[in-house]
Amino acid sequence: MGVWAFDRFISKDTFAYINSHTIKRNFKTGFAWDNDGFKTNLFLHPYHGGIYFNAARSNGMSFWQSVPFVAAGSLGWEFFMETEPPAINDFFATTIGGTCLGEMNFRISDLIIDDRTRGLERFGREALLTIVSPMRGITRMINGQSGAHRTVRGNSLPLPQSTFYLTTGHRFLSAKTPIDKDVSNMISYNLGLYYGNPFDEDNSKPYDFFILKEGGNINTAQPVISYINALGMLYSTGIHLKNPNRQLMIGFFQHYNFYFSKAEINHEELIPYKISEAASFGPGLMYKSKVKSDVDFSGSFHLSGILLGGSYTDHYKYANRDYNMGSGFSSKLNFELLIRNKVRFYLKSEHYRIYSWKGYDPSMADNVTHNVQGDKGHATLSVVNLTFSYILKGHYLISTESGLFFRRSVYAYFPTVQNRAFENKICVGYVF
Repeated sequence: MGVWAFDRFISKDTFAYINSHTIKRNFKTGFAWDNDGFKTNLFLHPYHGGIYFNAARSNGMSFWQSVPFVAAGSLGWEFFMETEPPAINDFFATTIGGTCLGEMNFRISDLIIDDRTRGLERFGREALLTIVSPMRGITRMINGQSGAHRTVRGNSLPLPQSTFYLTTGHRFLSAKTPIDKDVSNMISYNLGLYYGNPFDEDNSKPYDFFILKEGGNINTAQPVISYINALGMLYSTGIHLKNPNRQLMIGFFQHYNFYFSKAEINHEELIPYKISEAASFGPGLMYKSKVKSDVDFSGSFHLSGILLGGSYTDHYKYANRDYNMGSGFSSKLNFELLIRNKVRFYLKSEHYRIYSWKGYDPSMADNVTHNVQGDKGHATLSVVNLTFSYILKGHYLISTESGLFFRRSVYAYFPTVQNRAFENKICVGYVF
């Protein structure tokens, strides 16, 4: 109701002028594919779902008990709170993507809570956890926990082994497109959290281990958020190996990934790549080996089925849409070499394939473009990235990255399009 009131009375968005007739029409029309923007459908809707999820999670519900609250919140919004037809893509993105981001934000906020503190530190912690998990912050204000002083931290979960880093530096992006070659220089930021130990035998609940990474750009035409990589463990079991210096785990994981780039040449916007897997699950294998006393090697391999994803299209442009939606699969292969807990080499290779099943035929009338996934066909994005980092004096970090993004879009009614983008970064940061 609060979000709707903002849209209706402050933003005065046309979709928020609801009444009994719009609600009745929504039930009669049923689900459709909507034409909201890429960021709205494949990031803001999952984030909004995380708010529903945390409303339940912050009031004592478990992970699985909170999922129906997200689904109910999404359905309530789609059928009652908008004049536009309910969107099937919004339901999947909000419910499934929201569960992923919601649980991560809940656990991050749990790391911040410390009811033993007072004064400015306490205010800062409560403000920060409210930013990370708004519904948890509001819940603590309502029940009086935000100001209550106790002799214990007051966490809902055991404190896990975790590492958080934040870096900033220079980013260089060179994109080869059919139009021209664009070169962009900008200041970027990167942050990441490794939560829990994937090989811990005590892992029994969803997201006892997860990885969350986000990066973007500052004061530039490039997006503020250029990527989000989220991987959460739903279930795992260890595989016994004879060598005690080696560990192997197999599990089932939830994935959320979001990549977005753009540039401008002669006042014409270019999109080298844009892809998302908002609702995705699959099996994974993780391995760790102590090569020497001060050298560790680890690797992982994941396959996932994408229930809902999105990819940039060169042709279907309607309302706020410049991307196709659909389903498909992804694979991810990662290797890491850690020397003396200071020097780190990290190589990742990701492959995404999104199919648009309900495609738009250009020969059809325009009045059908409001309810399609986009251009009929499929899109592939391959991401290869090599990172080198070095930790100084225990916490200070310097790093360099080089990456390749390769997009190949195959259309049923248009020629195939291929784009390449090269990325280089040099950053400094801090490890917490």
